[in-house]
Amino acid sequence: MKYWIGGLMAIISVELGAQTVSGTVYDQMSNTPLAGATVSVSGTLTGVATDDSGFYKLTDLEPGRYRLLISYVGYTSETLSEVWVKSGVITRQDVYLERNSSNLDEVVITTNISITEPGKIGITEEQINRFAATYYDPARLVTSSPDVAVTNDQNNQISVRGISPNYNTWRLEGAEIVNPNHLSNAGTFLDQPSATGGGVNMLSAQMLSQSQFLYSTFDSRYSNSVGGVFDMNLKNGNTTQRQYTAQASLIGLDLATEGPFKNGGKMTYAANYRYSFTGLLTQFGVDFGGESIGFQDLSLNISTPLGTRSRLKVFGTGGLSFNNFDHQPFSESEVIKDRRDIYYDNKTGVIGASLKSGFDNSHLTTSVVLSGYENTRDEYEYDDNDVRDTSLIMQNSQRILSIHSSYNRSIGGANLTLGVLANQYSWAGSLQGIYDHSLNQFLINPYAQIEWRVFSDLKVKAGVNYNQSTDDASIDPRISLTQQLNANNYLTIAGGKYSQLTNPYNYYFNHTEGGQVWDENYGLIRSYRGTFTHVYEKRGFNIQSELFGYFYPSVMILGERTAWTAGGTLTSEKSFSDGLYFRFGGSVFESEIEGTVEQPYNTKYNVSMAAGKEWDVSKATKNRRFGLNIRGQYQGGFNYYENLPNPDGAMMDFTRYDYRTTPYLRLDVRLLWTRYRENRTTSIALDLQNASGVQNEGYKYFDGFTNQLETQYQLGLIPILTYRVEW
Repeated sequence: MKYWIGGLMAIISVELGAQTVSGTVYDQMSNTPLAGATVSVSGTLTGVATDDSGFYKLTDLEPGRYRLLISYVGYTSETLSEVWVKSGVITRQDVYLERNSSNLDEVVITTNISITEPGKIGITEEQINRFAATYYDPARLVTSSPDVAVTNDQNNQISVRGISPNYNTWRLEGAEIVNPNHLSNAGTFLDQPSATGGGVNMLSAQMLSQSQFLYSTFDSRYSNSVGGVFDMNLKNGNTTQRQYTAQASLIGLDLATEGPFKNGGKMTYAANYRYSFTGLLTQFGVDFGGESIGFQDLSLNISTPLGTRSRLKVFGTGGLSFNNFDHQPFSESEVIKDRRDIYYDNKTGVIGASLKSGFDNSHLTTSVVLSGYENTRDEYEYDDNDVRDTSLIMQNSQRILSIHSSYNRSIGGANLTLGVLANQYSWAGSLQGIYDHSLNQFLINPYAQIEWRVFSDLKVKAGVNYNQSTDDASIDPRISLTQQLNANNYLTIAGGKYSQLTNPYNYYFNHTEGGQVWDENYGLIRSYRGTFTHVYEKRGFNIQSELFGYFYPSVMILGERTAWTAGGTLTSEKSFSDGLYFRFGGSVFESEIEGTVEQPYNTKYNVSMAAGKEWDVSKATKNRRFGLNIRGQYQGGFNYYENLPNPDGAMMDFTRYDYRTTPYLRLDVRLLWTRYRENRTTSIALDLQNASGVQNEGYKYFDGFTNQLETQYQLGLIPILTYRVEW
């Protein structure tokens, strides 16, 4: 720990800044800086024009959240909402404007609306810091959508519209990576490692730029997922000054810094280090009832321009986590877990580089990323005399070498995209006395897509993927048509084919059937999906309704079967303005598998809400704000089964018991006190996860110690106090 902190603090020195928003305006296609573009603050007379290098700087702004308007002749205007201006730091907002056909009326595009953009949930640092009980984790933010179900309070695994979390994938700077979460066994069935989630994400909010989670009819640029895609991007460091963030909470200690390596230099860095609070207490010998949990991670992104049109990023992140449990004496044991020592350790690392180069009417982006993890789970059981009796040792590892290259070109009034994703996978796993296997796979995915306005009010996007894996191949066409009805309404109809390479974690569509398998033919799972969407949007407020359907012609569960999901969603949102924001939504759906097998994640309905209000409580020269943020979710229960031994039967004679957990209800509250000082911003926050203390069911299991069916409950009321300072 001391070496990681030392490495981070070596690049920290104290410099103070003003309340400023700055950045560069680019041509989206050629990556060329745009001189003379106008950047203004909505509702005020404040505005500037970009200089010869496309750079702008808005100064002397009061702390708070603003909406920026960016315009340039021949380009579609853009609106950036929820831009957070703080004392002592410069808020960086780079903007990429899209060229507009000369015979079309000017179009205003609004970003950061996030949840109600069809099939996309935006992930921003500002929202992660504002919404209740996100714990600065990007994956937990997306649970404010009614299309996303919480699988367990203790982890950030999510189910989209009844689909298993095992079919979600992660990308960083466009390339696919392994599961980037600490404590992947948190909140899972009998503490087994999960494929795509964990207790907390290694990518802290302080390291992110515009990122998103796609879950509906996403276009041909996104492949290898029949669930959802986390598309994460790292932010570039500030170009004009060094800035720092320090945070202490019951989650852990968090130190971040960004800026140029030298004053006036063009090469910048952004770095973040975290160490968990429970891990720190464990180092001092604090006991948590026989259990110890901890994690730490370090992330770094170095960015440098290469000429005026190109930028190179070199980045990496690494994390360590552990979850250890010591058995209890026989006289104090209540369930079978109390009779066991369980030691779980995980190591995860990601390293890569990304180059974006602009040309006349086109740009090329290439990312190369190597990622991997290793986890071990050692379990030792004790007999009635508290003597170690049996052991079960499990080891898993995965490596992904991912290369993603994308070429974009403007041709007339259309945008053409040609790209390829090439992945090499390596798996290894062993379970003492049961299996010891390895698996190597590859996936090559070239794709092409074109987007153009057929008429002034009709936009078409069409593309195709070709998927070639070790054992299988598939062609996936996709198309969407967007009809502008008037200035505030539009309709989108979209559909296509989606494929994903199966692996030892997701071979079974229903993960409760069979677990890990290593000797199967891992081909592609195929699906078809379609959506019909209506969006109304006006001045930071929008309403979206969507009908959706997903069909899987062949999934593995007790043999080959068909599966489908269908339903509808209604959401509404007001972005943060005048001290107020809200999100409300609900979805109803059915997620079924052919025959009598019940989909485990078919919750049937999900209602979510998030809202907040900020009050200005400044006095004299003291600029202070108080915020109240709430978030709630009500969803149906999950379907599981458990094999119960027959009392008078022979060995391995079981009766299958199917059950459904009770509906899930949770309300989170965040109280936030912020003070904007002359050269820094300080805040104190209190998050109350499950503020109402509802006892939600996690799952049921047959307990070998009590010899009966037991219920594992999720977390109760969890208070998290946080102190944060930025300068």
